[in-house]
Amino acid sequence: MNHIAIIRILSYMGLVLGATMALPLLFALLYGETSQIMAFGIAVSLTVMLAGMCLQLTSPPTRRSQVNDALAVAVVWCVGAPIPAALPFVFGTAEPSVLAGLHEAVSCLTTTGHSVINLDGNDWPVSLLVWRGVLHCIGMVFSLVLAASVFAALSFGGPGIQRSVLFTIPDGNFFDAIPRVLRAVIAVCVSLIGGVFCALLFAGVQPGEAMALAISVASTGLVDPNHAGQVVEGRLAVFIVFTGLVLATTGLAVLMNLSPKRVRFAVVDAELFLLIGLVGLLGLLAWLGGVDVFNALAWAVSSLSTSGLSLGVSVNEIKSTLPVTVLVLPALIGGAALSTAGGIKLARIIILLRRAGQEFAQLGFQNSVVALRYRNRQQKQSAVLGVWVYLIAYIAAVSLVFVCLSFLGEGFGVSMSVAVGAISNSGWLIDLGEANLPLKHVVVIFGMILGRLEILALLPTLNPAFWRA
Repeated sequence: MNHIAIIRILSYMGLVLGATMALPLLFALLYGETSQIMAFGIAVSLTVMLAGMCLQLTSPPTRRSQVNDALAVAVVWCVGAPIPAALPFVFGTAEPSVLAGLHEAVSCLTTTGHSVINLDGNDWPVSLLVWRGVLHCIGMVFSLVLAASVFAALSFGGPGIQRSVLFTIPDGNFFDAIPRVLRAVIAVCVSLIGGVFCALLFAGVQPGEAMALAISVASTGLVDPNHAGQVVEGRLAVFIVFTGLVLATTGLAVLMNLSPKRVRFAVVDAELFLLIGLVGLLGLLAWLGGVDVFNALAWAVSSLSTSGLSLGVSVNEIKSTLPVTVLVLPALIGGAALSTAGGIKLARIIILLRRAGQEFAQLGFQNSVVALRYRNRQQKQSAVLGVWVYLIAYIAAVSLVFVCLSFLGEGFGVSMSVAVGAISNSGWLIDLGEANLPLKHVVVIFGMILGRLEILALLPTLNPAFWRA
């Protein structure tokens, strides 16, 4: 374990986090939000000072870093970054709560989008809304880089699921391969946010709301808590958000191919085909449950993306109409492997379906040999085994959070909805009720971090030997 490299990378990331606080601080100054000016001033000072001290006290590493070092950086970031990110929420609200601030920070950095801070009249300070948007952007970039580099190298869930043209395992320092992935991810995210933002402006949406919706679409989260359950106004705006969510849910594998020379690969992508099929199936289930066709399809896309944006009809109305088993199903499935959407991921579902098809095909031909292929790569048996291991771990994680919430007094429906919402980073399914017990916050925070790290990534780091290696 290259501890010096880990500390220095985390320090640089801390400096970036501190630098991003300048934007909401600027808005606090412009709007005269005194409490928020002090809160962001404290947060910037502490974050930059701590990160700078760590850099000054360490020398550049002489050893080469490996993928385990990158995994350690990811885990420490997910656990540690919410602490400075929570300071503006703790010091910038009338009734500060450390746990509520941590919940808010973790929710934004994991692009879950759920909010537990209750303000008078739901009147959020502009600077805090900007900070939520910034944290969603940081979480979006982090999760995509993590999936396209660290998870691709570790091959969680089976070989080939998170591989892309962006990343190849370097012969030398592992971190040398990250900048290329980072540049591509930022370019894609900026393009998607900018495209949705400009389209929403053309549709007549106010600039502030358009930017919040654009970031929510790209990150598959919810930037503005005031939009929770609030229906997007206007058919053109609904169509723009709908299209943006489809693109965001299919992820980098499709978005990177949206060019004249490679668009054919994007159109025939297996994850895109499965997404379209699931939208139709889930839309049918919602229609049978009493939701009209248009709203049923819109809800299917919104829930598969794990964003929970209300398109055509409020998600709160959907929650009161459909049974909990139907509500949690799309969040459990989630989006593409290289997307910010949570869930089991479409790629793993495809591999399981193809393996099941092979089993049926071999019933009459016991000695036949059929190759399992995914994205033009032949997969080994370990791919299917990895998917099954992940599926078991995912179900176990949901069950653990479910049981903990049950012991804290929640009923079956609420416990199941919150457990799936936390693990799949689907904030619209989370409802802690009026009795916000501290242990509930802890359980949900743990679930959100576990879901963003895709569960299996966290397990090796629980072994002390991992950090001593």
